[in-house]
Amino acid sequence: MTILFASDLDRTLIYSKKSRGLEVSEQDLAIVEWRENNPTAFMTKEGLEIFKELSSSIEFLPVTTRTSKQYERLFRLYNPQEKPTYSIVSNGAVILENGKPIPEWSDKIEVQLENDCTSVSHVLSQIEPYIKRGSVLKSLQAENWFVYMIIDEERFTVEDLEDLSQLFYKQGFTLSKQGRKLYVMPNCINKSLALEFVADRVEAETVIAAGDSLLDLDMVLSADYGFIPQHGEVILNNSHLPSHVQVTDQTGVLAGEEIIKKVHNICYNMY
Repeated sequence: MTILFASDLDRTLIYSKKSRGLEVSEQDLAIVEWRENNPTAFMTKEGLEIFKELSSSIEFLPVTTRTSKQYERLFRLYNPQEKPTYSIVSNGAVILENGKPIPEWSDKIEVQLENDCTSVSHVLSQIEPYIKRGSVLKSLQAENWFVYMIIDEERFTVEDLEDLSQLFYKQGFTLSKQGRKLYVMPNCINKSLALEFVADRVEAETVIAAGDSLLDLDMVLSADYGFIPQHGEVILNNSHLPSHVQVTDQTGVLAGEEIIKKVHNICYNMY
C-alpha cells in the first residue's frame, strides 16, 4: 500500500520565530532552516523525530509556495538518505523529481498562463499604486510564475485586501494573505492539480494532505484525510469543513507536531 502524505511547509509543519508561538521552550525546538547564519524555521524536537520516522516509511510530498532555491534551504528537515523523490514548489508551477523539474509539467503551466494572458508584469503594474501609498512595502516575483507582496500590516487595511481580491478575482487570480506576505496566484497554478499528478505517478492508494492557507484548501479537501492548523487562514474563511478534514487543537509549532502525530496514527493503523 502506497500512502502519500502531502503537506504545506511554512506555518503548517515548520514555523518562523514569529509564527511558532510561545508555548514551547527553546530547548524543545529543532532548527530546520538557516539563512545567513541565522535560524529561520523550527519544529519541535519530538515532532521532527516522529516526522523523520514517518517519512522513511511512507511517500512524503512537500508542497510549498517557496521557489526551488528557497526550498533547498531546508536541508535539516530530512535524513540525507531519505529526501523525498518528489517535491512541489512555486505553489504547484514546478514539480521536482529527484531535485530536477519535470519539464512536461512546467511546460503545461506555461501554456496555460499564455492562454489566460497572465503575466507577472501585468500584476506588478496594478500593485504600483499601493506601493506609492506605502501600504505595500515591496513586490516580488517567484521565477516569473506569480507575485507576492510584503505589506505594512498597520497601513494595509481590510478594505485594501477586499479591493485587491475583487480586482484580481475577475482576472483569474486567487489572493492569500499569510502574515506579512500577500500572494497573487494565477488559478492555473495550484497545489491540488500538482498533487494529483504526483499521486497518479506514485500510484498512491491513500492521500493525506495538510495546509494552513487558502492556497492549500483544494489540496486538503481533495485528500482522503485532511488537516488544517487552528491558526490557518482557511479557518478564518471557512466555518464549515467536511468530516474528513480535521482542525488541530493546537496553534503554532505545536499544531505542526499535532498534525505529524495524527498522520503517524493513521499510517500505524493502516499497516
